[in-house]
Amino acid sequence: MKDIIMLLSSVLFGIVFSLLAFIFTLFIISRFLKKENKSYEPKVSIVIPAYNEENSIKSCLDSIFSSNYPKSKIEVIVVDDGSTDNTLRILKAHKNIRILRQNHLGKVEALNFGALNSNNGLIITLDADTTLDKDCIRELVKPFLSKDIGATTGNNRVKNKKSILGLFQNVEYHFSNLIRNSFSAVFKSGVWIAGSLACYRKTALRKIGNFKKDTLAEDIDIALELKKDNYKTVIVSTAFGSTVVPSRFKELYKQRVRWWLGTLQAIVKNKELFSRKSTPSIIFLYITHFWWSFYAFLSLPLIIYQINYWLPYNSQSLFSSIGYFFRWFSLMGPFYVLYKIPDFGISIYSIFGVLSGIMTTVLSIAAVMTFKDKINFKNIFAIFFYFPYTIVLNIIILISLLRHRFWEKSFYIK
Repeated sequence: MKDIIMLLSSVLFGIVFSLLAFIFTLFIISRFLKKENKSYEPKVSIVIPAYNEENSIKSCLDSIFSSNYPKSKIEVIVVDDGSTDNTLRILKAHKNIRILRQNHLGKVEALNFGALNSNNGLIITLDADTTLDKDCIRELVKPFLSKDIGATTGNNRVKNKKSILGLFQNVEYHFSNLIRNSFSAVFKSGVWIAGSLACYRKTALRKIGNFKKDTLAEDIDIALELKKDNYKTVIVSTAFGSTVVPSRFKELYKQRVRWWLGTLQAIVKNKELFSRKSTPSIIFLYITHFWWSFYAFLSLPLIIYQINYWLPYNSQSLFSSIGYFFRWFSLMGPFYVLYKIPDFGISIYSIFGVLSGIMTTVLSIAAVMTFKDKINFKNIFAIFFYFPYTIVLNIIILISLLRHRFWEKSFYIK
């Protein structure tokens, strides 16, 4: 039994290592690619769906009007989705925006209402809690010089990173941005469109029937639909915004359920995209999303078994037990395994574990630096103890899949 579990662990962690090695290779290649320096300043319409956003909408609008982009070429449309707080009053204090109102119909309806009433050929969609860097708009629109571009997206950074959850999400966002940008740079295409900071070609949106409500992740769904219609979608490494992330576990859980299940819905809905002719970005999205869903079911039992199996060898005293758990749930573990090679020997399992830990660390540090953050104590702390956070995310994936399969009506599209 022990040998079977060890073999299964080696296979699973070997796959994780392979994925990390592939991402690491792409990142290295992307660093040597030259970036094109284009100049393009078309008129844009910025659509912001807002529901009870009194705490954030002013900062969002201020960042738009503080942008370096020509103000005469910006149309700002805020769609009030039946807010019951002071959102509307704050909006009316701005003279340079258009306010559209609807009953509380949801974000997708608000996006479509705003896009339908926009006057320009490019539509930027923003969440009301997103703020833009000064050059963000200019960078987002540059790729549209190519007529085959259907959508672009930028890189969100975390505003509220003082909480424990905020610290880990900050590193996670940087890591995710690194992956998205590496794929887009190397393969000139990506599918990870973040609707909170994206730009769309209006004619392309109309051609595919605009945003749809049949998935929980309208941004990934629209990116895949654009792909089906032969449009390219790219991630712009130089376009930055900042957003508010969940600071409580309940909020994080709701967000990740929506993200994970919504992406699975979009993948199932657009399953015909997955073929040998697909771009590497689409193949990677499809394979990894189903893989991590499968991994969520097996990883936790295997981790519990591994901890329980080796614990008796590390429980001679309270100090040794604390040290054992500290190594398990921090980056100290891979380095400890390296240190103990003369005693433990070399195994496939330890090779995968050590190299995965080293690559994750290098990529995390590189991501923090690449996206204009600092290597300070908080970020080092989050990187050092990042493994427990990944376990939390896997548990959320597992619970969400079980709930929507057995305890709630399935969202999946047939």
